Amino acid sequence: MAIVGLDEVTLTTEDLAAGRRFLADYGLIEARADDKELIFWASDRTGVRVRHCEDADLPPAPVSGPTIRLARWGVSDRAALERIAKELGRDRPVQVTGDLLISADDDGNAIGFQVTQRTELKNEPAKANVPGAPPQRVVNTTIDFDAPIVPATLSHLVYYTQDVARLERFYVERLGFRATDRFTNMGSFMRTDGNPEHHQLFLVQRAPFKGLHHIAFHLLDMNQVMLAGKRFADKGYRTAWGPGRHIYGANVFWYFNSPFGGNIEYDADMDVVDDHWVPRETISGPNTSNSWNFGYPPPPRH
Repeated sequence: MAIVGLDEVTLTTEDLAAGRRFLADYGLIEARADDKELIFWASDRTGVRVRHCEDADLPPAPVSGPTIRLARWGVSDRAALERIAKELGRDRPVQVTGDLLISADDDGNAIGFQVTQRTELKNEPAKANVPGAPPQRVVNTTIDFDAPIVPATLSHLVYYTQDVARLERFYVERLGFRATDRFTNMGSFMRTDGNPEHHQLFLVQRAPFKGLHHIAFHLLDMNQVMLAGKRFADKGYRTAWGPGRHIYGANVFWYFNSPFGGNIEYDADMDVVDDHWVPRETISGPNTSNSWNFGYPPPPRH
């Protein structure tokens, strides 16, 4: 299907002003802010769109209150859009408005597809001085600990579901996703066919919850995760989990409560895989979900 990853998610909140402050403090770039809608971008123009919970123009909500209302996936070209429209149109409504195709997955989550709007990132690899190797950072310089940190790109989306196996089958069989790793009877990590990163979608089975678990944005390296997370926490935002490092995906993480019905995560340094990768499986728990962290996550909440 040539789905290259998430372009944008539409979230809802009960307080647009609070949502605007939150996203600006998180480090995203404001593209629009009025009494109807907020739009904030990462460096590559992937990002979030926020409206009020009661906005009647949005697709139906999976739960009451703040949550996700639409996930927009970027595709490589219009031919990919046409293939997706034909595939999903076999058994469910498909709405095309301009260049946006909207349908729903097997849980009823609204999913959209568009020719990707993301721009190419041109970042240098993170530099670290390692004993026994030539220095990577320039001699007689140090790290700028006060430099602005802007999230690079929208990394991944996590849904609650009551049937993870069923929803995994939908994304694999109908949209060409690849399952990369699994938590037995509890979770599935998935990547699109056009993106080599370990996951852009994670499904968490935990009845009776539905809707948004969290979204995440990539930063450039572990140092940025730690600096951005500390700055965010210092502004009064509540940590939900972390900082730490996952085992599946190996990404560094720091989660915060958000006003959008789920958490938001800073992450960095995720594994890259291809179709030779063999999915792993284990029971989820504090010794399998992360290699280190500063506190196991609290019970799930909306």
